[in-house]
Amino acid sequence: MKSPQPNILLISSDQHRADSLGCSGHPCVSTPHLDALAYQGTRFEQACTDCPVCIPARTTLVTGIQSHHYGMPEYNDAFRIDRSREQFLGSLVTAAGYQTHLVGKTHWHTDPFFRGGFESVDWMAFLRRQRMLECGRATTLDGLGFNELSTTCSELPPHLQMTNWIVDRSLDFLATRDREQPFFLWASFQDPHPPLSIHEPYYSMYAGADIPEPVVPDWCNRDDVPLALYQHRWMWNAKPLSPAEIRQAQAVYYGMITNLDHQLGRLFGQLIADGDWNNTLVIYLSDHGEQLGDHGDVAKSTFLESSTRIPLIIRPPKDDDAPAGATSGALVELADILPTICDYAGADTPTDIDGASLRGILQGDSTRVRDAMHGQIGKHHMYRTEDRKYLYFTDDGAELAFDTQADPRDENPLPQADIGELRDAFIEHLRSENHADLNDDGSLLNRGTPRPSKQELAASYLNVQGLSPTVIGNEYLRTVLPIH
Repeated sequence: MKSPQPNILLISSDQHRADSLGCSGHPCVSTPHLDALAYQGTRFEQACTDCPVCIPARTTLVTGIQSHHYGMPEYNDAFRIDRSREQFLGSLVTAAGYQTHLVGKTHWHTDPFFRGGFESVDWMAFLRRQRMLECGRATTLDGLGFNELSTTCSELPPHLQMTNWIVDRSLDFLATRDREQPFFLWASFQDPHPPLSIHEPYYSMYAGADIPEPVVPDWCNRDDVPLALYQHRWMWNAKPLSPAEIRQAQAVYYGMITNLDHQLGRLFGQLIADGDWNNTLVIYLSDHGEQLGDHGDVAKSTFLESSTRIPLIIRPPKDDDAPAGATSGALVELADILPTICDYAGADTPTDIDGASLRGILQGDSTRVRDAMHGQIGKHHMYRTEDRKYLYFTDDGAELAFDTQADPRDENPLPQADIGELRDAFIEHLRSENHADLNDDGSLLNRGTPRPSKQELAASYLNVQGLSPTVIGNEYLRTVLPIH
């Protein structure tokens, strides 16, 4: 008997820019299956992460709570969120009667073995061991760091590529699942996060494409650029990439996205063959973006658009009678995913979360769930409305603001005379939260941090690129599955 509850397929990628989809108008990258998903559902054009770095963003996703509210808007693998197991996404949907399974990357502010309430998990660490057994050595990183934009053509066979492996394991779950229960499957991919390593034909797929050049406006090269942006740029770019290197990084990054899309075609096709496609809620998103040379910078960890905006496509089950091929300009965020899934699953939604269900937008009954959102990464804040963005930096008291509609790539900061209303709204928001970055007199905190030299920042280069033996990627794998 068919369950009244829809199946749920959550697909998350890592470090996928919002603009790098065919359906978002990108001139090069090919994503036919994600485009088709968008044409059947809704693509959200103003989806953002509240903390643009892996661990806090992913913890927001499984709790519905913004990272600065649970106490760690930073990449900190030692931090443990204080929250009961029953309040995590997997637990809530499992309690609603679903068979729940997660394949791939977790990377939350929890212990490495914590399953997030999912009944079963296929850990990525086991792929590391499989690669070693089949290739005779540890070839998972191809000599590249977890955050550098150097590229290499992977020598691994396709079935040992992380994306392909995750789809294989997802198909195994679909083949053996309990047909008396609805399923919740989370396929959690690491691509297109560096290392930028992929097999052919994807490695060379965009080598001759007319790839757009990065946007590097004059303001980001000034000496008075906010300290946090200055520090990030010169820590991550101690050896600045040449235009040719950036172009090569873009091409391979796009190739990794297209491989991911093609593999999703296998997953979607199996759901169609099984007769489950029409009764499945499908969500595609990423945890944050990738700057990919924009503003002279790489990676993430800033609230510039290429880092903070994320792709978000939601295709409701067919009997939901939702409009197809829709785009939404609503301001939405990662915290909205948990209540949206709980809404469709008939699961209890915690009352202390920051997110809101997007079902009303998907069904065409509403156009927004909030007027503004607040994001924080470290000492750097974003206060955002549907058409404006205000950035405040507590290190040095600097501020920037942009018109996100007229200036979607942060090329022209708004003049100081035009940002007073945004600043006041941000101050009122911090006051409502009793936030520590608002002084007792109502002024914004300015730490007066000295500006280090580029040479001092360059000393951190190897560590931030992920080449240090203590980087989280290596340590996480060693914790989950010891490798000798």
